[in-house]
Amino acid sequence: MRKKLLFIFLNILFFNCNAQVDTENNAEKIKKAQTEITPALKYFSNCLVNKDCDECINELVSKATNEYQKYLIGGALYNIDSKVSYDLHKSAYEKYPNELNFNLEYAIESHRIGDYKTAIKHYEIYKQTKDTDYRVDVWLSECYLNIDNYLKAIEHWKKANHPKNHTGIDKAIYIIHGQVDQIKKRSDLIVKTKSKDSKSAYELIFLDMNWELDWWNNNIQEYFLEKDINTIKSTFGSDSKEYLQLSAYNKIKHLSKKSSPKDSIKTALLNSKLILDNNQMPVNGKVASDLLRISFINRLLDEKEFFEKRGQEMIDLADKYKDEELLNIYAYLESVATGHVSEQTDKKGWNEYQSEKFAISYFIGLADKNKYDNPDLEKALIDFPNSSKIHWVKLNCAKIEGKNIKSDLIEVLKKEFKTLGSDQSKYSYGLKNYFYLLENEI
Repeated sequence: MRKKLLFIFLNILFFNCNAQVDTENNAEKIKKAQTEITPALKYFSNCLVNKDCDECINELVSKATNEYQKYLIGGALYNIDSKVSYDLHKSAYEKYPNELNFNLEYAIESHRIGDYKTAIKHYEIYKQTKDTDYRVDVWLSECYLNIDNYLKAIEHWKKANHPKNHTGIDKAIYIIHGQVDQIKKRSDLIVKTKSKDSKSAYELIFLDMNWELDWWNNNIQEYFLEKDINTIKSTFGSDSKEYLQLSAYNKIKHLSKKSSPKDSIKTALLNSKLILDNNQMPVNGKVASDLLRISFINRLLDEKEFFEKRGQEMIDLADKYKDEELLNIYAYLESVATGHVSEQTDKKGWNEYQSEKFAISYFIGLADKNKYDNPDLEKALIDFPNSSKIHWVKLNCAKIEGKNIKSDLIEVLKKEFKTLGSDQSKYSYGLKNYFYLLENEI
């Protein structure tokens, strides 16, 4: 069952990236190649659970005997190794440059690495045959924006028809800019965990239990989790702090997904001597934050009371372990208890932990005191050059102060395309509004 689940997981990733691109002339060739490589993909699924990621990738790639198989394997590998995916799709295109599917995938791969002119060329080839695929208009819009052809960027954005296709537009943007390093990160964390690196052990289990499927969904990767918990047990010992705390986290996380879990979670926390009754906090901020979230939701703890009793402890632990997430716990509690995060906390998170979220919180706290020429704002843009939310502060100041907003608006648009960072829910409504502004500026 675990093999089947992981194979489905990989196929979901693959088909999300390649839906709606088959042409009638080549559908049979793609279907034949899919049948041919299915055994290799099934083995690959099992390999990722048990072996080194690079070893599994190299073995899978070696199974490709033609360009159609390379094309399909490249699609399956993008969310695992973007460089190998690029090489496979480029090779397939160069062998058969008239194959429509290969043109689209090569365009997407070129887009991902910032080769916008190449991407435009191949998107346009695909668009000649698949004119109704609005995703390509979304991708062309970003590419034209980045080569400073703003009229064409606006034209293609409007063709994508955001009011009708906003959910598909969100997903199209994720195809280009979504996370691609989780499998490799897990593989690296396993190596470090086996060398008895405690921090990596916590990071490994948190990754398994909060696996990003896309910007809007995550799940628990059970097939990884079982293997990795056992690795921690054999490496650190069954009586170790690492194994006991992470086993408890595993149990509590699963309990939290059941109906009426309050009593069971309370018992698990008390038995593990974690958090409740002034017991110890997990030394990893992400795990601690998740367990606290579960405790607050289930009314096992009160945020204000916890802040009064243990708020300073969170700061002390953050400083001891140099853990941004532990400080973020303090900031959350502070905002609940006092109605806002203090400037002191935001500055600490920004300057000592190089955290974008604390920098954003700092400027939100300034409110109408924000100024276009604020040196702090200039520093933040240098510290976090890809932050659309921080650059929005500068854009908003420019508008309020009567300055020309075009250059800042374009920079916000470019950054927003890569992150959808202006919207807390990671939706593209911010992009829609920025394009409206840009159209009025040109």
